[in-house]
Amino acid sequence: MIDLPEVLARRPDLAALAAQGPAAMIGRVLELEQALAEAQRRRVPIGDSRTTHAPPSSDPRPKPRSQRRKSQRRPGGQPGHPGHRLEPTPKPDHIERHAVGRCGACDLDLTTEPVTQVRKHQVFDLPPTPLVVTEHQLESKCCPRCAAVTHASPPPGAEQPTQYGARLAAFVIYLHSAHFLPLQRITALIAQLTGHQLSEGWIKTCHARLSSRLDSFLIAVTAALRAAKAVCCDETGFRFLGRRFWLHVCCTGTLTLLGCHRRRGAPGIGALDILPTYTGIAVHDHWSSYFKFSCQHAVCNEHHIRELAAASESVGQTWAVDLQQVLYDALELKRRYHGDGQLIPPAEIVTLTSRYEVCLRAGYTANPPPQPTGPPKRGRRPRGKTLSLLDRLRDRQLETLRCLHDPHVPWCNNQAERDLRMMKGQQKISGGFRTEQGAIDFCRIRSYLSTLQKNQINLFDGIVQALAGKPWLPAQKPSAAQEKTFSAHDQGKVAA
Repeated sequence: MIDLPEVLARRPDLAALAAQGPAAMIGRVLELEQALAEAQRRRVPIGDSRTTHAPPSSDPRPKPRSQRRKSQRRPGGQPGHPGHRLEPTPKPDHIERHAVGRCGACDLDLTTEPVTQVRKHQVFDLPPTPLVVTEHQLESKCCPRCAAVTHASPPPGAEQPTQYGARLAAFVIYLHSAHFLPLQRITALIAQLTGHQLSEGWIKTCHARLSSRLDSFLIAVTAALRAAKAVCCDETGFRFLGRRFWLHVCCTGTLTLLGCHRRRGAPGIGALDILPTYTGIAVHDHWSSYFKFSCQHAVCNEHHIRELAAASESVGQTWAVDLQQVLYDALELKRRYHGDGQLIPPAEIVTLTSRYEVCLRAGYTANPPPQPTGPPKRGRRPRGKTLSLLDRLRDRQLETLRCLHDPHVPWCNNQAERDLRMMKGQQKISGGFRTEQGAIDFCRIRSYLSTLQKNQINLFDGIVQALAGKPWLPAQKPSAAQEKTFSAHDQGKVAA
């Protein structure tokens, strides 16, 4: 039996609730039942590290919920897809003729009979891969008049008595910087293919040599980004030698510039030398440091979708679902009009903006500010994640919907996140960096390779060209097709 007076004496909150009458008690019971049902639906245990002495590591991890919306398309190739097949070549490298000796039915000798038909079967395969050794013989001659000895100069790439060539250097750089193979696995691969055992030090020297010859490319890509009408920016952390560094990126659909810095905020962002003098529109994830730069800003709506999904899981937050639909409708408007090279009609923008503001008002109604309790405290009172999200969506309404007004502004910041993902791939496959210079070389080389890939330039040929001192350079003024790459990305987002 429960000693009710004792319980009420120990729980003033329950005593106050009991004083309000049976209706208040029944309402509280219904709220608890609803919370219990919601916890059971999510399979969240009632007792976890927050309510028991169990360690946080014992808490079950909730399954990640994808924000990807299902389409009506069936899996696999869609109608009209051209497909891919291996087509025969009209000029094969080698031809092997296979003669008919005897009849397959009666065993008659057919060697002298004429050929009635030749069927062609082509096999595409890799050739044997031994290293080709080219010997350069440098003559020396003695002048009969002055007795001076003149030696022939070695060609570029053959300065040493023995050395590996530029194509092999480009190959190992491609394996390490494009596919993130560790140095040990690269040396093992080359040994299996060619029979030559490379040193890891030589591979590192190749990377340093390529990095030192990318100065002209970095100058050109910096100038091109400054001239772009909109750029995407983001950052991610990485560690080496027990210290935390930050990888910063500034990019477009055709350009990539990476840089590492010890600071995440404005000093690290400004070290890329883009935003301090930039006059276009910077698209980012709402990190406050970006707003310290005087350029125009646009914020990522994909981040808003995730935060609204978290808010919609709370009871009574239907406004969050409605606002998600508003942002998806904004993306659909970009696809419909900007994808065809048209501006969105002002009436469409006004209608969507009104829906946006209605959702914000509903959000503030469902989430009143917390009432102060106790003596007044210095500083700003915490408002919680939902109210903070509402404040950001209200205060940065222009930045949130800027993608509707300018066709060059993407709906989200996914371009920058994709360019940063390579760093995570490098860390997972090859591990971290041992020196700060190694991280700098990685950023320079990845900026070059990412830009080549965006412009459909063969990566291997681009590396060979750069090692020769003539890296591929982007155009200083982006073309109309390059400026439309953001819209193309938004189209793909909708199609997905």
